Amino acid sequence: MRALGVGLIGTGYMGKCHALAWNAVAPVFGDVPRPKLAVLCEVDEALAAQRAGEFGFAEATADWKALIAHPDVDVVSITTPNAFHAEMAIAALKAGKHVWCEKPMATSLGGAQAMLAAAKAAGTVAALGYNYIQNPAIRLARRLIADGAIGAVNHVRVEMDEDFMADAGALF
Repeated sequence: MRALGVGLIGTGYMGKCHALAWNAVAPVFGDVPRPKLAVLCEVDEALAAQRAGEFGFAEATADWKALIAHPDVDVVSITTPNAFHAEMAIAALKAGKHVWCEKPMATSLGGAQAMLAAAKAAGTVAALGYNYIQNPAIRLARRLIADGAIGAVNHVRVEMDEDFMADAGALF
C-alpha cells in the first residue's frame, strides 16, 4: 500500500497533537495508507529541526511554501495561528494537496468561502479538526435532541475531561 506523505505546518500544542495522530494511524485504523512523516515547518529553522527530530519527521523547514511544494508531501496538516489557516490551506489545495486544517477554518467568512471554493476546485480531501464530531457522547446528545427526547434545549453546559495530559512522560 502506498505511503501518504505528511507535511506539518506549526508545532505548538495542536501540531504535537497532529504528529501523535499521524503516528497512531497504523495501530488504530489498520489497513489504510501509512503516513510517512515527510516535512515539518516551524518559523524558526532551529526549532523546526528540533521538532522534526522529536516528532519523527524526515525533513524540517522554516518555509511553509516550500513544504507545500515538496514532492514527498501529499497531505498538509495546518496547526498554525488562526490568521494563517486560509492562506496556507488555499495554497496547499491549489497545489493539489489534501488538507487537514485545525479550527477555525478562517478568521472571516470570505476566507472560509475562499477555502471552500479551493477545496471544491482541487478535487482533493479537505478536512477540519472537529475531533468530537463522531464521539459517541456527542452523537447520543444530537440524537436525543433531534428526537425531542429531552424537550426543548435552551442552554447547554458541557465539560469534556481528558486524561492525555496526565502522563508527565508523554510527548507534551
